[in-house]
Amino acid sequence: EVCVLQRGFDLPSDKRIRGTVPVYASNGINGWCDVPKVKKPGVVTGRSGKLGNSFYINTDYWPLNTTLWVKEFKDSDPYFVYLLLSSLNFEDFNAGSSVPTLNRNHIHSLEIVIPKYKEQKLIAGAIKSLDDKIELNRKMNKTLENIAKAIFKRWFVDFEFPNENGQP
Repeated sequence: EVCVLQRGFDLPSDKRIRGTVPVYASNGINGWCDVPKVKKPGVVTGRSGKLGNSFYINTDYWPLNTTLWVKEFKDSDPYFVYLLLSSLNFEDFNAGSSVPTLNRNHIHSLEIVIPKYKEQKLIAGAIKSLDDKIELNRKMNKTLENIAKAIFKRWFVDFEFPNENGQP
């Protein structure tokens, strides 16, 4: 009643034509191709190898056969579905022996209680704002780290100290 999960599609690396469409595997982006298989927004979760690793996708994409992708959101907010799938412990549904495997038929019958669409939208919006802020902070930290490395190299490797005017 929340969503319909579908097994991803085969697309071997040697059959891909390089493009701008992300190809998602159970552990994230696995490469790029030229033609999307699924329209945005998308949610995929790991089905083989890495179980339950979920991704929210805001572009058209190609879900590989190692994933389950949301074929139909029904009356659910896509970002809320992503949050829901991210919170479930799919390891409990491992049907594989040597390679962890998730059978969608085992999880379609899961009984969960979710709020109505309006509340889902509010919850998803609040959490998405926090996720966006966290991502922005990560990017800022990376930029500051690169600046610090450049200054360190300039001062202590290249010995280029600024003068009293701030010039090297």
